Amino acid sequence: MNSANFDDLVSQSVTEAMSEILGTNTWKAINFFFDTKTAARKPEAFATLLDKMFGLTSKVLQRKIGEILLGKVGSVQQSSNNLDFRQILRLAKARFPMPSLSGQLKS
Repeated sequence: MNSANFDDLVSQSVTEAMSEILGTNTWKAINFFFDTKTAARKPEAFATLLDKMFGLTSKVLQRKIGEILLGKVGSVQQSSNNLDFRQILRLAKARFPMPSLSGQLKS
């Protein structure tokens, strides 16, 4: 698995969280403002966009995205209240399954 797969996992987590909190129809109506794949590569920019669009509600969205993402990578659910969005993504990426090198080493 590579970072592109992690980007997809983050994108899925963003979509799930936004749909759950905002409602599916609202998310469909506003999702053109978001490049969900950017969340993994540029978490600060993504968090800033959420802040601008949703104000204080953006923190709720960021926490929910983090909870879903950490669940997808099999991380023990821990309180993400003390972590910012960038830290949550770093934690999830560290727990993201890495490819096995044993198959790559054999020639």
